[in-house]
Amino acid sequence: MMMMNNGEYKTAAGSTMSISGEHGGRSVVEFDWWEEGACPNCEPEPYADDDGFLVWNCDDCGGGRAELFAV
Repeated sequence: MMMMNNGEYKTAAGSTMSISGEHGGRSVVEFDWWEEGACPNCEPEPYADDDGFLVWNCDDCGGGRAELFAV
């Protein structure tokens, strides 16, 4: 898990991640599975990976990841 600064982040396809809290411990992910090219069974991780990417996991399609950019 990458420690990202509090703020709003977005992928190129439009999914968002909001980080807040005294130590960045609160995260809200709005995952647009259709725009990300994911299947409906994909589940996003609540925090970015070590490279600053939103990651989603899925037993059906294998999951995926997309880079997060500060908004």
